[in-house]
Amino acid sequence: MVFDARRSAAVLADERGTLYRRARQELVLCYPNNYRVAGASLGFQVVYRALNSRQSISCERAVLPDDCFDDGWRGPLRSMEHGQPLGAFSVVLFSIAYELDIPHLAWMLQAGGLAALVDDRGEQVAPVIVGGPMTQSNALPLGPFVDAVVMGEAEDALEDLLDALEADLPKPQLLRRLAEIRGVWVPSLHGDAVPNVLVARGAHIPAHGVWTSPHSEFRDMALLETSRGCPRYCKFCVVRAPASPMRSPELERVVNALDHGIYRDAERVGFVGAAVSDWPFIKGALRAAIDRGKGVGISSLRADKLDEEFVELLQLGGYRTLTVASDAPSQRMRGKMMKGLRERHFLAVAELARTFRMKQMKMYLILGLPEEEDSDLTELIDLCGQLSTRVPLAITISPFVPKLHTPLAEAPFESIPVMMKRLKTVQKALRRRVDVRFDSPRWAWIEYRLSQGGRATGLAAWQAFQAGGAYADYKRAFAELDADDASEQRAAVAAAERHDLWALRGAR
Repeated sequence: MVFDARRSAAVLADERGTLYRRARQELVLCYPNNYRVAGASLGFQVVYRALNSRQSISCERAVLPDDCFDDGWRGPLRSMEHGQPLGAFSVVLFSIAYELDIPHLAWMLQAGGLAALVDDRGEQVAPVIVGGPMTQSNALPLGPFVDAVVMGEAEDALEDLLDALEADLPKPQLLRRLAEIRGVWVPSLHGDAVPNVLVARGAHIPAHGVWTSPHSEFRDMALLETSRGCPRYCKFCVVRAPASPMRSPELERVVNALDHGIYRDAERVGFVGAAVSDWPFIKGALRAAIDRGKGVGISSLRADKLDEEFVELLQLGGYRTLTVASDAPSQRMRGKMMKGLRERHFLAVAELARTFRMKQMKMYLILGLPEEEDSDLTELIDLCGQLSTRVPLAITISPFVPKLHTPLAEAPFESIPVMMKRLKTVQKALRRRVDVRFDSPRWAWIEYRLSQGGRATGLAAWQAFQAGGAYADYKRAFAELDADDASEQRAAVAAAERHDLWALRGAR
């Protein structure tokens, strides 16, 4: 179904907290995925609220249609609130969380009546500004499509950004002004010199959600931030200490939010953060929400933080599944990744799940880590077997994708055949005992290429998407890119050798 005016009206009719505004300057905030995913992004909601906070600025939203990937959809793309094409707005903004959404960003621009590539858009065309979680790792692949990128946690830069947008400057002047804001990358002015990632101060926490919807991933759940960053040092994670330290509000600030705005009438409250279980006041926040008759949700649970009191609160708040992350397959690998968890923690979670009559325990895992061996898989299979005797168990396995700005940024990506063999080994060994699911190693490899690449990688991904978007299209596009890079390197070496030869002749 095309996300047309009727579809938008139906979705908005079920939404609580929609901001309907018109102002002198009209902006649009886009999410390069469908409404279900966009509604689960607290950051998307926070920026939407901020952009509507100035009297002279209004902001609408745009998302992809639910079934656009099935129907070969090509547009037109219009805003949800008032049905305007992207080209009608003075500024187009995006919030992006995942590398695989980069081609979707270009797709939305094209479907909204704008050229996908920044070089094909003139000075009179609305500037395209991007932010979001993906910028904490590698923003370079966005370069061919955008005019500016806000790097990392945007709250400290938002006021300066809003001041610049409110000035209603011609695009060249606006970009020069944006380039002066700390943490903003303007590719046309900065080249590939990307500024440091922004880390917001604790004053912005907790971040509040704006709307709830039965059509979002977290059905009718009002999202509320409890903490920012993480006190842990897991080697594979972008959100880790000390680069993104834990910043925590007092309990009172979070509890007070429950009596205002969308939280007052919401049936469920989702407490959001990279390390919610490490927030020292989480039990108090859960209890406050439950006392108000609300269901609860938590974005992450650490196995070593769960005890009877914690799990009982989760049960009272509507939990029927306990979800934790092992990340690595064995104790040896958890130690190497600095995960700080042991087998006994997962066994204790299984016992708690059984005690409080949970329907299921879920566990997230990563395979393909550096130095991983067959013995690590054997240990994983044994642990899952033990857990499954205590409570129904489901595991989801993701291939390891090295990210920039982590200690494992330079680690290799495990080959797809090896990854498939390991996944099948686990699946076969746990058949009929454990529900085993895994993410595609092929798509993980595409994510890896984008997470490590530069502007040319982003352009290659867009070309692959236009060619059909299948794995073979990406493989072909990246192979051509690698061949071009190899050719350029050979030419550079040859040029250097010629230079050395002429220098030698000159010395003679």
